[in-house]
Amino acid sequence: MGAFLKSKRGKRVTIITLLVLIIAALCFYLRKQDQDLLNHKVDSAVTMSQTRATLKEDKIRPFTKADLLRNRKKALQLGVDKYPNGYLIIPSIGIRLPIYNRANDYTLSLGVGKSYYLDSQFGKGNFVVAGHDMEQPGILLSDLHNVRLGEQVILTGYNGQQYKYRVTSKKVVPPMVKIVDGKPVAGSAFYMPKNGEKPIVTVYTCANGGIDRLVVQGELTN
Repeated sequence: MGAFLKSKRGKRVTIITLLVLIIAALCFYLRKQDQDLLNHKVDSAVTMSQTRATLKEDKIRPFTKADLLRNRKKALQLGVDKYPNGYLIIPSIGIRLPIYNRANDYTLSLGVGKSYYLDSQFGKGNFVVAGHDMEQPGILLSDLHNVRLGEQVILTGYNGQQYKYRVTSKKVVPPMVKIVDGKPVAGSAFYMPKNGEKPIVTVYTCANGGIDRLVVQGELTN
């Protein structure tokens, strides 16, 4: 055995074996890094503060897995996870995501963001948030399609305030919202409740590969 390892062929085999082991170890390390990023959960205290990164404005575009990993890594480097303005909780499907006051590549890599009615408040009017469906269970809003009518949506705000809603509508619609006299029509993602109507929450994500939108709405109950 010793003679073989000292021979040219033996040395070549040894070098190749070491290279294969190094490459395998590197691949394992990179896969673990990716998995750790995918499994990262934001758990910072709710704050009223915001940063340039959380307020950045981007056009919402579908994420690939590579996009998600790249944007989430950058978001963590910029500390975006330290500035949630609330949490979206849907207990029945295991969703607990940070809410940010803007929808951009960084905030949507970690949770959900406002894309309409940027001055909206919990428990008033129509609180609208958007997020990505990665078609991978447990990641962002991938499980939203499993929610059922009558189930609960909770918005947790500053100092632990909770606003509880009951899901009243779940539908797949085209991305364009019909506007009449300058206002979104009733039942649309951006409809604003009138006097006497209960405040609502709207959570929406992509459907049918990004062609349509899955829109889930609930009425305030507490």
